[in-house]
Amino acid sequence: MPFLTETDYEVQIRNWIRQIIIQRKEDVQHQAELAAQAEMESYLRQRYNVAAIFSAAGADRNALIIMYMVDIAIYHLHANSAGDVIPELRIIRYNAAKDWLKAVAKGDISPDLPEKPNEEEGGEGTGNQVIEFGSNPKYSERY
Repeated sequence: MPFLTETDYEVQIRNWIRQIIIQRKEDVQHQAELAAQAEMESYLRQRYNVAAIFSAAGADRNALIIMYMVDIAIYHLHANSAGDVIPELRIIRYNAAKDWLKAVAKGDISPDLPEKPNEEEGGEGTGNQVIEFGSNPKYSERY
């Protein structure tokens, strides 16, 4: 089941413009949505449970994820139809989406998203421990 619905687009683009961009081919829109989701997952995967984020439906979906995913998908649709004449608004919104994703990946922004499950649950604390090997510097004892 796709993450985005037709009504998600209505906030950011008129339906007749979207129909022109996708050339009435729903598979083109679906491919753009998959590309947008993959792009978002690449930024979110390190800290958040992307399977839970993108399997949510209806009102359980995060509004920011919806907005930025629509921005990215529309940008890809414009690039597909006429790459040299992408409206400046779409470029600005796409760059804003990428900047937000980079800030989330760095930890500068903490959206209300499901955290990645802790991999060491149930263990004795051996999951993410760092073990360092080394020794003191070698000294020469010759005089």
